[in-house]
Amino acid sequence: VSEVGVGVVAAGVAKAKADHILISGHDGGTGAAQWGGIKSTGLPWELGLAEAHQTLVMNDLRDRVVLETDGQIKTGRDVVMAYLLGAEETGFSTAPLISLGCIMMRKCHLNVCPVGVATQDPVLRKKFKGMPEHVVNFLWMVGEEVRETMAALGVRTVNELVGRCDLLEFDESLRTEKTKYLDLTPIITPALSLPGLINPNARVYNHIKQDHMLDKHIDTELLPKVRNAIDTKQPVVVDMEIINVQRSCGTTIGNEISKKWGEAGLPADTITLNFFGSAGQSFGAFVPAGVTMTVIGDSNDGTGKGLCGGKLIIKPDPKNLAKGFKAEDNIITGNVACFGATSGKAFFRGIAAERFCVRNSGCLVVSEGCGDHGLEYMTGGRVVILGEVGKNFSAGMSGGIAWVYDPKGELRYKANFAEPMRDFERLSGDVFEEELQGYIKEYAKETDSPVAANILADWETEREKFVQVFPLDYKRARKQAMDADGWKGREEMPKGKVPLEDMTGKDVKLDAATPTEQEVSTKYNKLRGFVEIERKPEPYRDPEERRTDWGEIYTPVRAHDVERKRQAARCMDCGTPFCQTHSGCPVHNLMPEFNELVYKEQWKTALDRLLTTNNFPEFTGRVCPAPCEGACVAGLVAAPVTIKNIEYAIIDRGFKEGWVKPRIPRERSGLNIAVVGSGPAGLSAADELNQMGHKVTVFERAPKPGG
Repeated sequence: VSEVGVGVVAAGVAKAKADHILISGHDGGTGAAQWGGIKSTGLPWELGLAEAHQTLVMNDLRDRVVLETDGQIKTGRDVVMAYLLGAEETGFSTAPLISLGCIMMRKCHLNVCPVGVATQDPVLRKKFKGMPEHVVNFLWMVGEEVRETMAALGVRTVNELVGRCDLLEFDESLRTEKTKYLDLTPIITPALSLPGLINPNARVYNHIKQDHMLDKHIDTELLPKVRNAIDTKQPVVVDMEIINVQRSCGTTIGNEISKKWGEAGLPADTITLNFFGSAGQSFGAFVPAGVTMTVIGDSNDGTGKGLCGGKLIIKPDPKNLAKGFKAEDNIITGNVACFGATSGKAFFRGIAAERFCVRNSGCLVVSEGCGDHGLEYMTGGRVVILGEVGKNFSAGMSGGIAWVYDPKGELRYKANFAEPMRDFERLSGDVFEEELQGYIKEYAKETDSPVAANILADWETEREKFVQVFPLDYKRARKQAMDADGWKGREEMPKGKVPLEDMTGKDVKLDAATPTEQEVSTKYNKLRGFVEIERKPEPYRDPEERRTDWGEIYTPVRAHDVERKRQAARCMDCGTPFCQTHSGCPVHNLMPEFNELVYKEQWKTALDRLLTTNNFPEFTGRVCPAPCEGACVAGLVAAPVTIKNIEYAIIDRGFKEGWVKPRIPRERSGLNIAVVGSGPAGLSAADELNQMGHKVTVFERAPKPGG
């Protein structure tokens, strides 16, 4: 990510034989990222790219790497600017996605993309209207603009443009009071003119390939020893030392196995590799079935990355254990262990560092603790953690099962509860408890862990300290798969209930008991509410009837609050809520927030949230033309949320419960202000001025206020 000092990092990875370096700007980010993470992390790509290019040229490293940048690059002009600042390549993501129909709802990790881009839901995938030609046309037009700009600059090839920042100059007409002292000279100074160049004739674009010294790779030494086992499936055991500069150990062997035997790999334990020392990065990455790799020592980042059937065992040196070393209190493997693993087993006798088991989709992993962001976006497999976890635990986890040994009860403060996607529950003596116990027994056997042994020795007591993390959708799918009808991909409403309301004004019967939060989330499946729940606005009375009285404009509905709660479940809580922006609500009501509160039956808090932006929701909820509903993202692919009905339901509930009271300021300013006209604008102005402490008098020529 572009930030101060990124040039030093670029030089370091270039020396470490990197072929490709990507500098990402501060305004990119994944569709699952928090808004603050997208908008408030790093610096513009222009700053990071210029620093990285200059540093690489100064150290005569630029000619051995390809430099790329990305971050909201949309036009041919952006691409040429990147070339001039030192990049050979540019990355596109957001713009091509939008050309395919993406509406930036930013729920890519929840399987509820309303336009069918990032989802496996068959109902939502039908809404995808994108075609490859859309992306081709977009990039073709970008390319045409690049060619036009290059022609205007008088160059024929990209290599002639790379690093030519002397062709850039600051547009002085854009100077403002805020930017009048801004000096961009360091950015637009050609790298070859900087002092301290190691080689004055250094190349400023990629010219040579890195020598990765694959002939010295550890697998090159191992392959002859295991070749017969790969060809004949005869078991073999190899013992050797390993040091931390020996990276991707086992990956080449796995490639040879897959080329010969395909996805099935070899029988279990056909190849057993025992290492002593400190394994380098990506130890056991992409290792298939039939390979068992043990390290007596520790391992670095990326251990078990993409594991697809193999078995990894990482445990400390017995000599250190004899001296009092406690594995359960120390990190034994680095970041992103078992990232994207699809199958196999990995046992770590010690703590795993950050981003443990991210995107695990089928592997069994056991450790004695993990750092921040553990199990992020996990979609399958099993994970047992016999120790503490870091913050943001299980964010976006949508599949698989995890068990956390939590004797101090601290998991509730570490887990991510931003989305109601998972159940956190105690063991209940079912098949899952037996499964957990079996995993701990296997782990204890493979690692000689005293933590596991102590838990097993007093299981009836220790079992109470486990928390089972079970994604709701996964649990629902398993349950429905056991039914005779099978899982049809959607949750059906419970049968035998009386419908809430046929919206004809007839009386209905309601359940007396308020459902629990878990029942509501299962009943409505809020993540898919905009698909599963039909829009049901409250109907207007007939105009001929209501023109004769001063009564409500809506038909009275007894199921008012209950149906509004159900309708609130249709709100997607968009990452980009257009309903409350300039294209939606003129007063910027916080629709997603009060919709969520109504869904959770927190009506008082919803009222407080509504009154922070709206002085008279009892008025706007009835007569506003509802531009918020016109801007509702759900309305792009289905019917919009009934925001207007929910708004007046909140204020009506407030009057009914006595929550709406005069808001008299504690202190008065001493100023007297007259407001002429008691329409919505006049009354809102009067209310705001009153809250500021002024004494306000409203004048109206009509007999009654209201405009």
